[in-house]
Amino acid sequence: MASSTINILSFDIEEWFHPEIFAGRYPRESWDRLEARVQKNTELILNFLSRKRLKATLFFMGWVAEKYPDLVRAAVQEGHEIASHGYAHVMINKFATREDFRADLRQSIQILSELAGEPVIGFRAPTFSVTKKTLWALPIMFEEGIRYDSSVFPILHDRYGIPDAPREPYMIFRQGQEGITEYPMTTVRVGKFNLPLGGGGYLRLYPFKFSLMLMKRCATEGRPIMFYAHPWEFDVDAPRVDLGWVGKIRHYHAIDKFLQRLDVITDLFPFTSFKEARRQKLLQVNGEALSASGTPREELEMPL
Repeated sequence: MASSTINILSFDIEEWFHPEIFAGRYPRESWDRLEARVQKNTELILNFLSRKRLKATLFFMGWVAEKYPDLVRAAVQEGHEIASHGYAHVMINKFATREDFRADLRQSIQILSELAGEPVIGFRAPTFSVTKKTLWALPIMFEEGIRYDSSVFPILHDRYGIPDAPREPYMIFRQGQEGITEYPMTTVRVGKFNLPLGGGGYLRLYPFKFSLMLMKRCATEGRPIMFYAHPWEFDVDAPRVDLGWVGKIRHYHAIDKFLQRLDVITDLFPFTSFKEARRQKLLQVNGEALSASGTPREELEMPL
């Protein structure tokens, strides 16, 4: 094993048509008419985790959990953590009002906590949409019971990211003696820029030797890798949609190699769930990015 530093393994449980790249093509009212593949693909994830004797955090969409409650129950039975990916996979900045965001989050938490048999305290926003313009969501998340978030990507990206955000775990919001801990997605510093590392898409897009080099660098520095992937990345037979050449590369490149690469990195590096790492206090929290009173007021006053 390449490192004793614990790393986090997580999956965003959503259908193949839920990524933001499909948002305009497959509106909500069409979902029930589309081919369903998330059950089979999530079962592939659970089988993989069982074979590797790994625990992971599964960020379920409430919509998926509602349709396939046995998937959630099976994950719980296997000892995995259940967390929220929202109900309907709406980016935070696309809600008409803040109360609409609250309702979506609350609905997902209610469904998931009932199925999991315990409080749901983790959240990952669809498309990593906790950005500087959506920090108003943090107090709402806290009020709804969220105690950790893994939505901030400290990179420059066309859809998401806070390039100057801390790259290590930190308190992103505090109220009294409690708050929300942020576990940002993993990046590697290259010159003045943060290079993204921790996701299934990047594991597919980068040459595999390059990914391994970056991961070994994290291990040498004692920095945990926050790794995430999706059920559709396990699906070599997923429906192919014309997304243009950029979209095609982003979404479909090396899907046939994904499972093999994930197999290798989970052999080389130790992984567990957020829940287990937090229980064992394995993830150091490096201070606060925000004031003790909570999110800066100027960040909260965003037009809707």
